[in-house]
This record gives sequence, structure tokens and C-alpha cells, in this order.
Amino acid sequence: MSFFKDASGYRTFYQDASMQFTRTAAEGDLTLITAKTSHTIYVQRIVVYITTDAAQSWSFEDDNGTPKKIAEVTTSPGNETRWDFDFGDIGVPLTEAKDLELNVSAAGLAGHGEVYAYHKRTAIAAA
Repeated sequence: MSFFKDASGYRTFYQDASMQFTRTAAEGDLTLITAKTSHTIYVQRIVVYITTDAAQSWSFEDDNGTPKKIAEVTTSPGNETRWDFDFGDIGVPLTEAKDLELNVSAAGLAGHGEVYAYHKRTAIAAA
């Protein structure tokens, strides 16, 4: 059960980090949400619309030494396909103080997407 009425309550109470992105077939990896010291990014939902199919994949993961992968648009997803990854109202936490990145296996896929997320302070910064 969520503390707030719906997912937007978390983004309002904490710091909203939601964003939109577009990738052409020639573009590669992209940092979607930049981390903050002593904060954790919680991803609530990722919606992707693929406009150009190719034999590549897109994964959504943090930039930790051993990345935490939270979602993947599989290889050859098809033209004009929609991918919806819903992690609930609270969302899935990334590794503390790590970015959310779009990892492109190779150039080829094109599309756009939206990420619904927030930053939550999870550690006390040293004075």
C-alpha cells in the first residue's frame, strides 16, 4: 500500500525527476536522469514507443560498476510498438547516487519515451 494517493504524490513530495527523450537510429547511449549525492533515484514507470525497428535493444540501468538493469526493450522489438514498464507507486530504487542511463546495444533503433521518477534523500551528507 502506498503512502500517497497515487504515484504522482511521491514525485510531488520528493523531487520530481521525470523526463522525456527521443533517439534517432544513429544515436547511442544516453544519461536520462543525473544522480545527486546522498539521493536515490526511484523509477516508477518507463513508457517507450519504437518508431524504427532494428536488431538492437535498449536497456534501462544505473551507472554502477555492476549496473542494476530495471527494464529492457528486446532485440528487434518491431515498428510502431509500445513498451510500458510499471514499477508501482513507490517505484524501483537504483543504486544510491547513480544515474539512470539508456544503454543502446548498437545504433539502429529509433523512438521516444517518458520516464516517471523522483529523487529521494537516502543518506546523510557529511558536514
